[in-house]
Amino acid sequence: MQGYSRVPVYFGGAVALVALPVIFPVVSKSTRVIVSILLLGGMAAAISSGNMELGLFVESFNEMSPLVALVAAAMLLSMALQLGRFAALFNRFYTGTVRLYRPYIISLLISYILSFLSGLGAVAPSYYLVNENLKKLGLPENSRFQTASIARGFAMAVTVSPAAATVGIALKYSGLSWLKAAGPFFLLSLAGLLAAFLVESSWRSTKAPTPPSNPAPDPARSEGTSGEDIGDTGGSFAKRLLSFCLLFAGIIVTISFLGNVLHFSSLNSISAGCLLVTFAWGALSGNLQSVLSGAYSFFNEGITKLSDQIALFVAAGFFAFFMEHSGTLEWIGYFVEKASGMVGTMALLSLVPLIIILLSMVGLHPFASGIIIAKALLLSPLYLNPLAMAAALMSGMSMAYLVSPFSGLTLLLVSLSGKSPYSIGIRWNFFFMITFLLLTSLFITLATICG
Repeated sequence: MQGYSRVPVYFGGAVALVALPVIFPVVSKSTRVIVSILLLGGMAAAISSGNMELGLFVESFNEMSPLVALVAAAMLLSMALQLGRFAALFNRFYTGTVRLYRPYIISLLISYILSFLSGLGAVAPSYYLVNENLKKLGLPENSRFQTASIARGFAMAVTVSPAAATVGIALKYSGLSWLKAAGPFFLLSLAGLLAAFLVESSWRSTKAPTPPSNPAPDPARSEGTSGEDIGDTGGSFAKRLLSFCLLFAGIIVTISFLGNVLHFSSLNSISAGCLLVTFAWGALSGNLQSVLSGAYSFFNEGITKLSDQIALFVAAGFFAFFMEHSGTLEWIGYFVEKASGMVGTMALLSLVPLIIILLSMVGLHPFASGIIIAKALLLSPLYLNPLAMAAALMSGMSMAYLVSPFSGLTLLLVSLSGKSPYSIGIRWNFFFMITFLLLTSLFITLATICG
């Protein structure tokens, strides 16, 4: 709708503008400091450029509202996953575990495969499928073990998935087709998965912990969902598997339809797709009343738990909006253009991912910085190997998703796990990010030499 009218944009911005001062007093002290810095930085950029129009000011507060909507949609989608007891489908891969490397690999692959199919729309399903099974093993809930495996599986999937916007941007500005780049990208993502396994320390236990003797009751049973366990009958397993496949296929199809046919933005497509499929699943499975009750409870009480995230993202959106619209970001293109004549091609491209990551740490969306840098690279006098350039852009965007406290991936995992953005992003994934950037530098070197 935003392509036809600015009314939804201004309305969303007005809602965010009113909500910010309301929730500001109840957020943590550290959040208040960060929010204040971002708001002051955005105001300084707006004042220095003279862009103080009321409409533009209101619109700026809507910059990251789609991320907040995405969190709400993911929380509601989780109800369908819990009520359907879909985590039991993967129970057989976790049971009988003697050492923790096995569930870590399975968790990593679940996130990788689901994210390959639907991008960011797979984070919530991955989290619940993995988390429910790991709790049965006796692992601490919402620990580094599951969040790191889900985040890294997603990050590696968006380096090769044709459904990922990161891949789309990289291919567009490098001039490559997906079929031509898929093979090398797939090898890079596999190398990343191997690194995600080797650098992780949380699975390096001599044996798996003892499962709890009194596991928490399954919420599906209390809601009237079938109590059959995965091992009861082949029919029960087949029925649940079919239901999960239809649910997940519905998410993919709906997101694709909204994005490609109705031209919704990617985040809005995912949010609306998750909501529509959740309520459709509730109606078809006979759980609509439970879904509606859960949705009412979330918007009545549960959403207050997201106060810190909402304040951070509204402020970051305001900052990034005026940094971009004030022309302040032009120095990035100027820097890249000057650097291209001073350093070699391989060194320049190896720095690109780091620049994208650093910009994402202050709230600039990696897609925006990726596009700005890509345009500057195309204007540089150096010849850039298309495959190496695409890898540099894609690596920077995927790692920015992984470590930035303002990325959609981090926001979703924060809301689902209750952990801080610092823990999920930087603390738990910094070493892996450095490892993958080194792998990307090696990939860029080989692509440049062989190309």
